[in-house]
Amino acid sequence: MINEPTNEQKAILNYNGNTVVTANPGSGKTYTVVEKIGKVLHDLPSYKGIIAISFTNKASDELKKRCKRKGINAKSSFFGTIDKFYISEIIIPFASHLTHVMPEYQVVESTETEKHYSELGMITENVTKEQGALLKEALCKGKIFLNISGEMAWYIMCNVPGVRKYMQSRYSHVFIDEYQDCGKIQHDIFLALCEMGIIGVAVGDVNQAIYGFTNRFPRYLLELIGKDDFEHFELSKNHRCHPSISEYSLCLYGISKEIIEDKRIFRVSVDGNEVNIAKKIDLAIPKIKRKYNVANNNQIAILCRNNGTIKILDQAIETPHKVFAETPLDRDNSEWGRLFRSLLVAKFDQEIFPVDYAEQLFSEEYDPEKYREVLKACDIIFNSSTEELADVIIEFEKVAELVYPGKKNKKAKELLDAIIADDILLENYIPPQDNEITIMTLHKSKGLEFNVVFHMDMYKYIISDELGDAEEKKQSLNLHYVGITRAIDVCYIMNGTRRYRAKYGDFYDAKPSSFLFMPGLSERRNDVRWD
Repeated sequence: MINEPTNEQKAILNYNGNTVVTANPGSGKTYTVVEKIGKVLHDLPSYKGIIAISFTNKASDELKKRCKRKGINAKSSFFGTIDKFYISEIIIPFASHLTHVMPEYQVVESTETEKHYSELGMITENVTKEQGALLKEALCKGKIFLNISGEMAWYIMCNVPGVRKYMQSRYSHVFIDEYQDCGKIQHDIFLALCEMGIIGVAVGDVNQAIYGFTNRFPRYLLELIGKDDFEHFELSKNHRCHPSISEYSLCLYGISKEIIEDKRIFRVSVDGNEVNIAKKIDLAIPKIKRKYNVANNNQIAILCRNNGTIKILDQAIETPHKVFAETPLDRDNSEWGRLFRSLLVAKFDQEIFPVDYAEQLFSEEYDPEKYREVLKACDIIFNSSTEELADVIIEFEKVAELVYPGKKNKKAKELLDAIIADDILLENYIPPQDNEITIMTLHKSKGLEFNVVFHMDMYKYIISDELGDAEEKKQSLNLHYVGITRAIDVCYIMNGTRRYRAKYGDFYDAKPSSFLFMPGLSERRNDVRWD
């Protein structure tokens, strides 16, 4: 337990302007947020308060509980999830200013449930005239669609001047935790609140942006870090990645600040193709384990851009290993799909128990009924054998319905059914043995971490900016970022002189990726050759 703030925390607590905090695991993030909230509220009159937004009920309950324990007077504050904020603070109070009617509002699960409003499912912050008319019609009838609550709130904010006056008179600060999970609409609304004069405090972890259920890249957190009107602070205690790895990854986006003397990123040149690289990795592993005090092979991973590279490595690597293929469920980014994937991983992780998983989702103190229901379902899932999983699929659905009410996804359920019915696909969710290194795609590695990472496929036309439009190039860079930040202790970027082409089944002259030559990177890594 933290009794006195660290120097890093004091700097955050004493700063009075727009703030973006990148917090590493174990760095006292929640403590800092609670202290900051208490400091702000102490100086506010009773009729004003702060906005404190979390992405899950569990996180929101924990924040409220911590503030209550500190004896903080919440005054006229809002504590809750982002959807609750949209609905209770913007949509319901101000929709009538657009519609001139005051119906009894109901929260509808999704635009998909009502065919007449299905077009609203494609709405963005740039609302068309037709979508605006349809949205007003829905509000006239009291319909608030949960899956587009952010877009509905944004539309009202842009068209009702009273929202600005209300927010300015009611709130002094807006706090958003886990900002790396923000999408564009959440980011736009946050910035709009800041432009109203409400001081913004965004807290996130760049390295955790591909964790858990979110599967989003932290572009908006990074954007805040680069904004002149936001002061960036770091909470670096207990950093998951070695500092030099973190600095290298941030340098990819032009926001790195220093060069760490102990460089843990290596660009390794090898004569030959993936087969030759595999042989070098076999030879290097025992030395690397000794150097970085790595006990087991399952703390080591080889991450690849595509399955063609994995196929070659699977045949060439002599060190015991396990290949994890990307499944159709891994490519499903829906709320249910991400939850099903997380549940399967947790079920097979011997260090995770049903109570651990249930506590991530709901608070036993603040939401006891849902907590007990989730715990009961998790008990059944975790204690079922692999052969029995098909008989308990309904328990997966129960958890999803509790965590994401109104967001039922038939496709995700079908993908889960297919995984559980196929022993080979299901094997991809069972952890490797202690003596096995992991081989998987970069996409599959999202949310995972390893002490040692061998990052493959950093070649021109594979992971680089030579092909595709601006968005595709950005996604390529994001994928490289994923590979770098999966490493805790050390990352080896493996470059051969030839590379495998799955399309032609041959080996081709390899050119290094352009991403390896971005400004500032060569100074932040070691370039070596393994002869």
